[in-house]
Amino acid sequence: MSAKSSKDALLEKAVEASKQGNPALARQLLLKLLKRDNREPLYWLLMSTTVESREERIYCLQNVLFLDPENSAARHDLKLLDADAPLPHVPAFLPEETEEWHTREIAAPKIRKRRRKTREKPWSLRSILAALGLGVVLILLAYYAAENNLLDGLMDNLGSSQALVSPGSSTLPPSRATATLPVLVPSNPQELLQATYTPTPVYVDTPHPESPGYSEGLQALGAQNWAAAANAFEALLTSNPQAADVAYYLGEAYLGAGNLTAANAAFDRAIQALPSFAPAYLGRARASLAGGSGDVITDLNTAVLLDANYVDAYLQRAAFNLGRNNLDAAGEDIARAASLAPNSPLVLYYQARLALARGDYAAALQSSQLAHDLDLTLLPNYLAKAEAEQGSGDYPASIVTMQRYLSFNGRDPLGWQLLGLGFEHTGKSADALNAFDHGLTLDPNLPYASYYHGLQDLEEGRPSSALGYMQIAVNGLPDWFEARIGLARAHLFTGNPSLAFFEINTSSPRVETDQQRAMFFYWRAMSLEALGQNQNALADWRSLLELPAGASLEDWRQTAQSRVDG
Repeated sequence: MSAKSSKDALLEKAVEASKQGNPALARQLLLKLLKRDNREPLYWLLMSTTVESREERIYCLQNVLFLDPENSAARHDLKLLDADAPLPHVPAFLPEETEEWHTREIAAPKIRKRRRKTREKPWSLRSILAALGLGVVLILLAYYAAENNLLDGLMDNLGSSQALVSPGSSTLPPSRATATLPVLVPSNPQELLQATYTPTPVYVDTPHPESPGYSEGLQALGAQNWAAAANAFEALLTSNPQAADVAYYLGEAYLGAGNLTAANAAFDRAIQALPSFAPAYLGRARASLAGGSGDVITDLNTAVLLDANYVDAYLQRAAFNLGRNNLDAAGEDIARAASLAPNSPLVLYYQARLALARGDYAAALQSSQLAHDLDLTLLPNYLAKAEAEQGSGDYPASIVTMQRYLSFNGRDPLGWQLLGLGFEHTGKSADALNAFDHGLTLDPNLPYASYYHGLQDLEEGRPSSALGYMQIAVNGLPDWFEARIGLARAHLFTGNPSLAFFEINTSSPRVETDQQRAMFFYWRAMSLEALGQNQNALADWRSLLELPAGASLEDWRQTAQSRVDG
């Protein structure tokens, strides 16, 4: 076998291993390729998706740019990792060794001593096309195009995946992976606005030739260097106190830094200087939504009235209405924003959120995918994309989306919860619980994570612990049938059958499927028996037996039959 065909085979196996969720094997195969040829940027790019640590990922991506300075995928990923691109002709700095991947086994590419000549890369996309099958080629093309649908960096501390074992006793619910989830809805307006907050693009750029501080402040604002921006605009306001745009950008700087009192004062100052200045009203509304005080909707309406073409104002008012489930009003504002900025990733993101709120997962997935194609750095869109994938039943795709998102924003509890749901619905319960635990350490009130943690506690005989988790799940999603049944079970197993009976009856209007009816009859009968009302329980046992055989566990039916035969 020739050297070239051998590398082709290794590369194809590495890509296939990543597709099948085996990053360890992919890493091992790519290591062999890099030992043979460490000047191929494609190998480093693929290796960056399989390594464990942020430092190693940066190392791989910087080597890509050392070898291929125009590689857009590597530049995007480094930007998301908040890491610098390497200086021209400077190889990446070698990180410390880790247990998972010994980087010192791979020598970083060096500068060639000979005068550089124009040469064809040993692994151009054309040569790959000739060597590999069409499926692998599409993956590589997608990666080069920044689609990046390969398995990205693995999350830390996840246990090994294992298949779900069906419960075997009558005290267990139907398979965890078949539990019905309520429709995912947009976050509340505060979360939604904070999540998507970036400084508003320059609305008006007065030259201010008397001071360079204005342009310096704008540059600092664009770089999210809030302190430097605030200092620049404060200094400029001292000499030009009636400059409404300067006061507005000062408010943006304080808002970015989380100083809501100072932000409101700056926006008020801008409005006093120029009452017709629309951005100041939008800024004040954002500050109010972030936790300040003020009449949010009046400020948003004023911003739109003052400037009928103000895209940001329409989107923020849409977010406000999405959070209050006022979908028609939100849709009107999003449609207006789309007519003004049809190719805006942010507009597409809000279209996806609106579609999610309406339960139109196909439309949500289409919009979020388009937004993703246009801007890989729009992080909130990853959440919308994963929700749309899960709503469409594509849980494996949502796992990939969330693993990528969390490799850049690992402190987001909602991301961990979505990742856990992806694992849960693909039968990887151990991985799901680890993901849920990550999320609960960041936010102890996550309803889905709490439910599945409580379910695990029930299955392992810890009803007192389960009680707290199930209560959180019901508080967060009061219309979720399975959560109420879980809370009832926790009450039953902690010696409160009357509370269990109450919760089960409360869940009655939420029953929709035969599986849910089976759960309802089984656990209400169990609660009635615990209350000493065996005769009343007989009606529920009979009702359970009248359901299709596949609606419940077989041992539930056996229990019901034994009670009826009694």
